[in-house]
Amino acid sequence: MRTPCQFPRRGFTLIELLVVIAIIAILVGILLPAVQKVREAAARMSSSNNLKQLGLALHNYESAYGRLPGMAPVGGSNATSFGYSVHAQLLPFIEQEPLARGIDLNTPIFLGTFPAITLNPAVAATAGTPVKTFLCPGDAQNPLITTNSGGGTHAGTNYVVCLGSGLAGPGATSPNGYDTRFPTDGMFHYGPGYRLTDVTDGTSNTLFMSQCLIGLNTTISKTAAELTPAERKRQVGSVPGRGLYTGPGGVNPGYGASTPIVASDLALVTSWRGNRGGSWIWANATVNGFSAALPPNSPTPDLSAHGLGWLTARSNFSGGVNVCFGDGGVRFVRNAIQPDTWRALATRAGGEVPGEY
Repeated sequence: MRTPCQFPRRGFTLIELLVVIAIIAILVGILLPAVQKVREAAARMSSSNNLKQLGLALHNYESAYGRLPGMAPVGGSNATSFGYSVHAQLLPFIEQEPLARGIDLNTPIFLGTFPAITLNPAVAATAGTPVKTFLCPGDAQNPLITTNSGGGTHAGTNYVVCLGSGLAGPGATSPNGYDTRFPTDGMFHYGPGYRLTDVTDGTSNTLFMSQCLIGLNTTISKTAAELTPAERKRQVGSVPGRGLYTGPGGVNPGYGASTPIVASDLALVTSWRGNRGGSWIWANATVNGFSAALPPNSPTPDLSAHGLGWLTARSNFSGGVNVCFGDGGVRFVRNAIQPDTWRALATRAGGEVPGEY
């Protein structure tokens, strides 16, 4: 029997293998940015849908109660510090009724007197429960925060309510923060919520909510110049010896007359707290509010005094942030928006005519 000829099998040469690897590397280099863009677009759309749900919840709340939710004070001397957020009051309107039943809006979140306060055990389990609608898929930061006042574990949020333009005090022309224990020119403060009829600038021209990036859950000691890019957009600087405008007398309750935050204060800050976005349940401006003092994703880090201050809308999305307007519409606002336009959108009754954005 004749055996057919067998030809030797030829493998890849080293040069051929290197060529194949180079081609694969080139293809990966071409496809990876495209994949990243697709992922960002999907995350941005999901974030937009979350804000859409929250905008609808605000309207349904207003229909049910005749006004929007405010940051609800609870208790005696610490009433504005121990109350419940807008987010907490919206739970029944975003299909979170079981979680809402774990909250008694007449029971303070914290027990004791500053600085010796503790998280109320009656709300501890609820406070530490993440809510998907409150979290942006574009932010991979762990949402469980333990650096809030009073300790305990709080579940965070990437969506923050609009406190206003960031201009405070008679005739103010530059941002100096807010004391949201008093009504601001925005939509939310520590007190009763506004009605939609109070929005005389038009609901389609008035910001209700936007985004923030959740903090790093740690306190950092360094100067502003030493902050990493992540720290600059996630941490909040504690400004020493400063306060906020509070009313015609210019007196900050509990602290006396105080100087408002100014841009040069950035050089004074050496302590940076990582609880931005650090609680969806707690009514705290630093934690779940924003103002238009600085433009979206500003390179200037956030600053605060006594839990209030310059609190900026931020996201990981290229070029801007998602925002929810009073008509329930969600739009993407670019970082390059003019400051006057951004601040005009943040007021409910300023009479401004916002420019293009």
